[in-house]
Amino acid sequence: MFTFITGLIAVLVCGALIGYERQFKSKIIGIRTCILIMLGSFVFTYISIRIGGDPSRVAAQIASGVGFIGAGIIFKNGIDDIRHLTTAVLVWVLAALGSLISLGYLFESLMITGIIYIILKIKILKWLRSISYITLYMKKSCVS
Repeated sequence: MFTFITGLIAVLVCGALIGYERQFKSKIIGIRTCILIMLGSFVFTYISIRIGGDPSRVAAQIASGVGFIGAGIIFKNGIDDIRHLTTAVLVWVLAALGSLISLGYLFESLMITGIIYIILKIKILKWLRSISYITLYMKKSCVS
């Protein structure tokens, strides 16, 4: 059964894991920021559930409110230089994850945390290039 303490522990674990990855790479958000973003959305959603409100309305307000924070994180220098876009999106996803934990979806939140961690950890473009090189190499070796 979901309890408030269980949710807080999940917020701390998930936020610390994602925040550690960001802090280790010297990004502009770290462990404390990730935990606090998740904690904020967790508390707002939890309050809505406890007072008998509609959690979907709170979730919509969290998404739009955190979107403004994310917009403030993005920097554009010149035409082609946009920075911190991944961080802005991560702030938005962390808020959603905090709400998900508050709704009692612990297994799902742990799975999403793992997916987020993997996405942040691997270099997707390098990975895609390596797959394309392998595929190209296999095609050449089959033709020869």
